[in-house]
Amino acid sequence: MSNPIACNLTADYSKVMGDRILPFVFTLNTEDSILDPEEGELQRFCYDVEGVGEDTSAFADLSHFLLGICSDITFDDIAEITVVIDGVPQTVIRGDNVEIKTEEHPDPPTGCVGLKFDFPLDKVDGQMQVCFTMNSVFAVGPVNVCVFGGNVTATGLTICGPVCGEVPTACESVFFQTETVCVPVTVTPFATAGEATATCCGDPIVSTEPNCPGNRTSCTFTITQKLCIRIPISFGAAIETGDAHVQCGGVSEEPCDCDDDDAEVTVVPVTAAAPANNTVSQNNGNSRRYYNR
Repeated sequence: MSNPIACNLTADYSKVMGDRILPFVFTLNTEDSILDPEEGELQRFCYDVEGVGEDTSAFADLSHFLLGICSDITFDDIAEITVVIDGVPQTVIRGDNVEIKTEEHPDPPTGCVGLKFDFPLDKVDGQMQVCFTMNSVFAVGPVNVCVFGGNVTATGLTICGPVCGEVPTACESVFFQTETVCVPVTVTPFATAGEATATCCGDPIVSTEPNCPGNRTSCTFTITQKLCIRIPISFGAAIETGDAHVQCGGVSEEPCDCDDDDAEVTVVPVTAAAPANNTVSQNNGNSRRYYNR
């Protein structure tokens, strides 16, 4: 990809609690996908779906899911669709097990719209990959992932997918800071004696005296050795970013003037509601619960 993309590569519903958990993780497979095609290539989106639940009634198998792709996309825009479950290629029938649901005709049990894949998947260790190739290049941005199973709908998490129009790319900056780091070092010397050996010097002396000469039972001496201590130390830094703050400027229909340094701004902590793609919901029947990741 030529530019950073402001969307998620993973949507994990296994951590969304409710009456029943739909324990499925959706991941954009960046190796199999072609998001920024070169000349002669077609744009391609591939998603891996994995069941990571347990074999209990608290978890539900997947019945089907929808990707909330650009509403302008029709089957004429999609060159190829493939589905592989547990390593076995599936037969794809457009308008049957793969449909495009619209605002006028949403998915009946969920009310969601987008590209629907009607393929069940086991909640414990099911593995699925779905891929679709586009005839033309679409912008890449966040699309809703809507899942259904066990009479439960989970929706609100987003993943990178084809969207309408152009999506602003995320700005990326690199900053450098000079720091002087001090670290205490303690050196504790040690000396380890090797195995002692005794060598006879001359012949033994035989004496008729009943006591040995001298009054010591051992001899003590000292050895002094100068040491050179090599101390390798690597210095670095652990980086943590703080809470983001926003400087609010004026609103205009004209393009931003990045050279305008005179405009007054006010630093305001970001305490507004979380973005939409951080809000997920589950509903079972007529009740609805909301969760924040």
